[in-house]
Amino acid sequence: MPRYFFDIQDGSYTRDDVGVECTDLQSVAMEAKKLLPTVARDEVPKGGEHRAVTVLVTDEDGRAVYSAALTYTGLWLLR
Repeated sequence: MPRYFFDIQDGSYTRDDVGVECTDLQSVAMEAKKLLPTVARDEVPKGGEHRAVTVLVTDEDGRAVYSAALTYTGLWLLR
């Protein structure tokens, strides 16, 4: 089964050196979608009113195969 690596960009860059075995590209997308909210839950409270979390998935040869992102934007409504 092929192994894919899920690198995270959230203001800093975290390289995935372990990876996850996935049966197909749909499984790759599903893993990225599960990972994003987990990372965002930890990272959004640390930042300001604008935060982005991106997952870049690469295959065993280092080729990018999928990218997913979540963006948080907070806006004060009090004047």
